[in-house]
Amino acid sequence: MKELVEKANNYAIEKTNLVMAKAIALAYADGYRDGYADREKEIPVDLRDGNTEFVDLGLPSGTLWSSSYETKDKNILFLPFNETISYALPSEDQWNELISICRWSYRSIGNKSREYICTGPNGNSLSFFSVGMMSTGKIVYTHSLYFWLKDNSENVDKNSAYAYVKGDAKTYKKNLETMLIKTFMGYKLPIRLVKNK
Repeated sequence: MKELVEKANNYAIEKTNLVMAKAIALAYADGYRDGYADREKEIPVDLRDGNTEFVDLGLPSGTLWSSSYETKDKNILFLPFNETISYALPSEDQWNELISICRWSYRSIGNKSREYICTGPNGNSLSFFSVGMMSTGKIVYTHSLYFWLKDNSENVDKNSAYAYVKGDAKTYKKNLETMLIKTFMGYKLPIRLVKNK
């Protein structure tokens, strides 16, 4: 009788393994076919880790800059400084490198908005659109470029990138100014990300 029980157990294990193997193979094949069908229908599926794309400007530090502001539900994300801690914000040195190594230009878009164009040593470019900042619940200074920079100080005013076009009323000459400024941490600014090669 023991021999029969042992044979029955071995038989059950063998059949269970066979059934499980067939079920897993079927699930794999179904998943493969579904993925192929989505591709044929051009249903976009983002398999990257996050949605941020980075641009190599050929900077000596090897820093790559995000190609656009971070968004949520297709809207630019404006955050107070204390909500940016988990993001890979650029440092003061990385912003200064961008200012000093790259060539900057701008073009006006409508009455108040501008596109600030940063071209790196390798010829690749980034666009920084002036989207302003959010203060007291509304977006202000839409002609200027703002975004948060890394800042570990205890101060309530934190580092931010800033660019604007300075006009001379006498000569009508306009100059693009890029700099680091201190901004109150409670204002909401957009964010750009960086990473190393």
